[in-house]
Amino acid sequence: MHSMRAERSAAPCRKPSGPMVWRETTEYMALHALLQSDVTVMITTAVGVIQYVNPTFERRSGYSAAEAVGQTPDLLKAGDYAPDFLAQIDTAARSSELFRAVFANRSKAGELYHEEQTITPIHHADKGLSHYVFMGRLVTSLQPEEESSASLTRRDALTGIADRQLFIDRLGQTVACSARDAREFSLLHIDVDRFRRINDTLGHHVGDRVLAAVAQRIGEQVDEKDMIARLGGDEFTIIVTDRQSREAVEDLARSLIRACSRPFAIGERALYAGISIGIASYPQDGRHSESLLRHAEIAMYRAKSAGRGSVVNFNAEMEIKMLEDLSIESALRSALARGEFEIHYQPIVSPANGRVVALEALLRWHSPQHGEVSPTRFVPMLEETGLIASVGRWVLKTACTQFKSMKHTPNSPSMLAVNLSGQQFRDAALIDDVQAILDASGLAPQQLELEITENILIEDASAATRTLHALAALGVRLAIDDFGTGYSSLSYLRRFPINTLKIDRSFVAEIETSQDAQVITRAIVNLAHNLSIEVVAEGVENSGQLALLAGFGCAKVQGFLFSRPLPMDELERRLEADLADATAGGSARRT
Repeated sequence: MHSMRAERSAAPCRKPSGPMVWRETTEYMALHALLQSDVTVMITTAVGVIQYVNPTFERRSGYSAAEAVGQTPDLLKAGDYAPDFLAQIDTAARSSELFRAVFANRSKAGELYHEEQTITPIHHADKGLSHYVFMGRLVTSLQPEEESSASLTRRDALTGIADRQLFIDRLGQTVACSARDAREFSLLHIDVDRFRRINDTLGHHVGDRVLAAVAQRIGEQVDEKDMIARLGGDEFTIIVTDRQSREAVEDLARSLIRACSRPFAIGERALYAGISIGIASYPQDGRHSESLLRHAEIAMYRAKSAGRGSVVNFNAEMEIKMLEDLSIESALRSALARGEFEIHYQPIVSPANGRVVALEALLRWHSPQHGEVSPTRFVPMLEETGLIASVGRWVLKTACTQFKSMKHTPNSPSMLAVNLSGQQFRDAALIDDVQAILDASGLAPQQLELEITENILIEDASAATRTLHALAALGVRLAIDDFGTGYSSLSYLRRFPINTLKIDRSFVAEIETSQDAQVITRAIVNLAHNLSIEVVAEGVENSGQLALLAGFGCAKVQGFLFSRPLPMDELERRLEADLADATAGGSARRT
């Protein structure tokens, strides 16, 4: 069969003269039809080795006849097919029956296209099955009622919606049709917020029910022509073809977020999950399936980092930042082992006399590759990668050791504040770790104050209560950091053994210009005093802010007005200089 085109030029054109001539003429016409047809033709041996392809196959697939002959049909395979679909092909082959289905193919250039293929077995009178003939018609639109048996089997078992493979096939087809018709469409990448917490605390069986409920909520909001799929885990996607404007797509995304913000009734529980959504649109955000999916995912991660429960459209700067983040994350994984971390200490000052009464330990990272990396950038990465547990343990151990070994002077701070991440706070080994670090460093428990954000406390109030009381039993102090910015429930202040509230810097920044900020700050100070809790104001940068806070009765402040965070050796020199100034009658220096 491979020599058919050569035989065509050598075969003489005879005049019809009897049955033999008619047979030769018919064979010539059949050969001419193969060469001119807009249907792809591929002929293989009984064991699947390609012996012939027609010019349409070459044009559509991008493979020349020389490249295809000797290969197998897997040359065009775009992905794995469901096992029962392959079984249908095998059954048809063994029974010598014709088989027809829609196949997803990938061209030499990497483009996905769909063909409705008919596979016909050819039998030799003496030798049995000798060849297969594959004939493919290009499919340019695939409505639900036209889906192949292969597609029908590619459904997510948990939610009943399309699985990843069916989605990939449909996305490639949508790209091809949109390119042909000069149409736009959008891709929504959806991730369930806080899903890991549900799985970890309530079990996978509850998590599965939440995913099924999320899929149902999404399905209630979209049009019939929109395709919903589960990519895997807690990630979903939607191909939106009928909403032409970006505003209309964003409206759909916001309606999905609202729908999923309502509690999910799972058994007797009312669970809150929520979703974050990234959007990529064809053709401006990508002209190929892979780039569209990648860009929608990048936008989704930006939505999650923006605070979850939000929608973000992709732009090119996001991909640049994502690549930078990947590089930073790679370097971050070896930073602890390479000794690249350092602890800086910011003084906590009494506004009454300017004396440094405490220090807050703050993690800093100087990367040989990336230079000084902002904590706002690398700390979330530590949390996402799970590295925060080991790094946090190192910070606590190192800070306690350095604080204990400080030079003792009359104005030495008496307390060390160290932040705990959510992962550290939930770690079953936390209590033993803190006790072991105190024992090893020789630091008195009452000299250590552990700071936790209020969001950590309310995630699981009963577990938080047990952990806080266990820490308090060790003798360490406990503080709530960034107070006023989370989902504050003042009732927990009575139940938890809290020693300090730290007023978030956002209130301090506006305290001179915003009456609301003043009212809230004064209320926090009064509330804390009534509960015998100390208050620290963060982010003090000028004397006007300091005067107002002192007037409210805030007994401790910290911020750039007094000092930036400094390495321990530099801080000690600073404290010695301040003591010398005070002894000489000067005032404590401020920078």
